[in-house]
Amino acid sequence: MIRSAALLAPFFFSLTLLTAAPAENKTPLPEVPEVLKAAKATLADKKPEGLSLSVESKTPLTAEQWEAIATLHARAFSFAGAALDDAGMQRLVALNPEAVTVNGSSVTGAGAAKFGEMKSLKTLHTLHVTRPTPEAKAALSTHPTLETYSTDGAFCIEAVTAPHLLHVDMKHGGASDNFVALLKNHPSLESVRLWNKGFATLSDAALASLVTIPKLNKLSLEFAVFTYAGGLNRLKELPNLAVLELKDVALSDEDLAKLKADLPKVQITFTPMTAEYRAQWDGWAAKKK
Repeated sequence: MIRSAALLAPFFFSLTLLTAAPAENKTPLPEVPEVLKAAKATLADKKPEGLSLSVESKTPLTAEQWEAIATLHARAFSFAGAALDDAGMQRLVALNPEAVTVNGSSVTGAGAAKFGEMKSLKTLHTLHVTRPTPEAKAALSTHPTLETYSTDGAFCIEAVTAPHLLHVDMKHGGASDNFVALLKNHPSLESVRLWNKGFATLSDAALASLVTIPKLNKLSLEFAVFTYAGGLNRLKELPNLAVLELKDVALSDEDLAKLKADLPKVQITFTPMTAEYRAQWDGWAAKKK
């Protein structure tokens, strides 16, 4: 591993060069343009292959900085803080990324619609951005290459209906009955993770949508309350389910036994919700009534 650092604020960048070659044959990292104020560089073998650039800034990137980024020919990008805005989205389109992570951003629905123009985009992760993006619905719901999507809110939620999507990870308020309903009858989804920590927006009602996904083989349900009669009894309708993870889930011993009897060929793991967390969950649920 090669590391270099310079104390130059307010921008933080990390570069990762990815290659399948042995460590001694790895291509050296390119020189980072001075305008980027590089803080750290690392070498690692990960996908997607090619240069991966992470950027954190308190202000949007300037035109000069975007021009410098273009010279690096990166394939994967991670933007945090205020680094990425609507103007930057147009710049990002021109870089033809394969993977994008947005961690906090001022990007609006109009800017998010630009993801639809990224014809090589396979992975999109969004976190700490919860604003709705209805303007992006048409572009994201028909995205031709998107395979992996994660979110913790309404930002770019329309991507869950992209036709070639394989993996979905919905966290916090993004793991809700309403958003899970968007997954109904999805033709290609293979894995779904619903991590409802800090909210009581996920319930038995979500299971009715999940059991309509024909290729679903892995399902992870976390930090929620479920019952066998209310919806878990329908999981046997999933023809390809092979792995079921129930983590920090409130489920009675009797219901768990019934579920295991229904799914003898499914690998089931279960950890119960703590009493302390259940008390919090009940409080959140009560406020919804």
